[in-house]
Amino acid sequence: MEPGMNSREIARILSGRSSVYSILGRAYEREVDLETLSMYSSIVSGFLRKYVQEVDVNADIREGVMELYNIFKNMSNDGLRALELDLAVDYADMFLGVKYAREGKGIPHPSESVYIKGRMYEITDQISSIYMNAGFLKSPEFREPDDHIALELYFIAHLSRKAAELFEADDAGVAMKYLGMQREFLLDHLLRWGIRLADDVIENAGTDFYRAIGKMTRGVLSSEEEFIDGLIARAP
Repeated sequence: MEPGMNSREIARILSGRSSVYSILGRAYEREVDLETLSMYSSIVSGFLRKYVQEVDVNADIREGVMELYNIFKNMSNDGLRALELDLAVDYADMFLGVKYAREGKGIPHPSESVYIKGRMYEITDQISSIYMNAGFLKSPEFREPDDHIALELYFIAHLSRKAAELFEADDAGVAMKYLGMQREFLLDHLLRWGIRLADDVIENAGTDFYRAIGKMTRGVLSSEEEFIDGLIARAP
């Protein structure tokens, strides 16, 4: 990251960062359908593959992207439909507790409360308040608690997008507040448990797709503290 970046450069970085967090959030939100798989195929084959080949990213991010690329390259429509069914089973096993109920191992629930406190809903009200203060609203169709991994990833995407818009509008003062909010939420919440969840996904995934998503998640989160501190230090 170059020292003394201007507002437009910061905005471009934050916009891309928001997209990455949205991609990861969607993978954890619910089962992936054909439309989502087609979207992943296009993104991975396009800018993400090019990005990891040209930019110095950590091994987990590079491996995750390239594993996804190998899954999707030359895949037919019939192949995508078969993959959709396999991923629905894998999603239920890991994120809906099916494997945990069946075998007593795996991922009990992908929420901060479970990973930090050992029980659901222990941190939910605190997270809900943070979302409300930042103007972040979840879809009413999403029934999981507010400290679910998908929502925490979407929240960082939201804060990154807002900061990008403000830097683009040359309102660096308010934009820096959104960068500060990201840093605080990452350190106080997401980084305290998200890497552990990513490790569990990598260990328990029954498909290469979710194993790759776990690697990307671990790679992104493990570099976040250094990244966000560097971005704040170099912002105008």
